[in-house]
Parts: sequence; C-alpha cells; structure tokens
Amino acid sequence: MMKLLFWKTYPQPRLTALYGNEGKPYKYSNITMHPKPWNTTLIYIKELVEEKANQSFTTVLLNLYRNEKDSNGWHSDNERELGRDPIIASVSLGEDRTFQLKHIDKKEAKLNLILKHGSLLLMKNGSQVCYKHQLPKSNSSKKSRINLTFRTIL
Repeated sequence: MMKLLFWKTYPQPRLTALYGNEGKPYKYSNITMHPKPWNTTLIYIKELVEEKANQSFTTVLLNLYRNEKDSNGWHSDNERELGRDPIIASVSLGEDRTFQLKHIDKKEAKLNLILKHGSLLLMKNGSQVCYKHQLPKSNSSKKSRINLTFRTIL
C-alpha cells in the first residue's frame, strides 16, 4: 500500500489490512481501505477487547511490523470518520516494541512504553486530541510484531 506525503507517493513502512463491519471504509494518509469481513479469530479478540475497554468497536486495522525497519511515524488517529475524541484499543502480538507518546504543545511531556506480547493499550480521553504517538524504527534486531488497532468508524 502506498501513501501520499507532500505530493509524493511512498510505500507504507509496514503491511496493513482492515477488517470490520460492511460499508465502513477507513481513510488515512490519503489511503482509503475497505474492510474485509470479520473472521472468527478477530471476533474473539474483539469481544475480549470490548469487555476490557467497556467500548464497542466496528473496525480493526491490522499492522504487520516485519522487523526493526518497519515503523509508524508521529501521528494522531484524528480522521473525521472516527469522531472528535476517538477511543482506540491497541493489542500487541509478537516482538516487544517501543511505543512513544508526546504532547502536541508541551515538548517536555513525552513517554516511552514497551508494548509486550499480549498487551492492550487503551487510548481515550483526549489522547488523540492532545497527543501524537509513534512506533519508531529500532536500532536492535526485531522479529515480527502484529498490532491490532480497534476503532469505531462513525
């Protein structure tokens, strides 16, 4: 999948797939993804996440980070179809990776988290409005990691 940045097209620095409710496309970075139907494994994980988050989700974006070179730069999940202050539930499977969070205005407000296999990170209450996050490239060798980001498409 390619993304448009400053009027140039670049390959995404990871592999992605979208699953979810029929008719709910998701657009980010000038990419429009149309969801594949839920499968039993994703429904099972979705129900566990919804129970923990006390939130319903319509869609999951799957990201495969193949090695230490795959990444996702600084961004907020603030697309119009997610609403003003979306709740994002992120499940990590596979290799541990560093997740970074920084405040949009307060430069000193930064946080590094190690996302371990099986971890659930819940981003809500202003996390997409006031903060940016990223999964940077790593300097050390990394095996593959799958990240499932559950969200509600309005």
